[in-house]
Amino acid sequence: MVCFKCMNKFFLLTILSLFIFAQTTQAKVLPQAGKAGAKQSSIKSTGTTIGISPKLRSDRRALIVNFSNLQNATSVSYNLVYKTATQQEGAGGALNLKGQSTDKVELLFGTCSANICKYHTGIKDAKLEVSYTTKSGKKYIKKFKIKV
Repeated sequence: MVCFKCMNKFFLLTILSLFIFAQTTQAKVLPQAGKAGAKQSSIKSTGTTIGISPKLRSDRRALIVNFSNLQNATSVSYNLVYKTATQQEGAGGALNLKGQSTDKVELLFGTCSANICKYHTGIKDAKLEVSYTTKSGKKYIKKFKIKV
């Protein structure tokens, strides 16, 4: 036999706890809500980290990555990987950290030879990964999903 009074109390307590939980949680803006199709995220400067800000070039044929607070790093490397209709492609490198606090890198979605560039089409699953080591010796990896 089912106790309907007990079920009603349980149901009311469940609703009340969900209501209280909903009141105490805060909504967060997802990183995908950033502008220009790139996951606009940067690591906040606390004196020991660097800033990383990727965004698509206006013609959407390259990714421009701005770095800041480089005086806090001993090494920085980056790797862009994406898929085309036929294969996986990518580009990567490392920054030369000789006394500069900012730098900018442009990574093409394509290949260039003898000043002639051939751009890839149908790009999907683009991901940027930045690895760096701070002067304190901590190693970080920051990953970005890029919507082309």
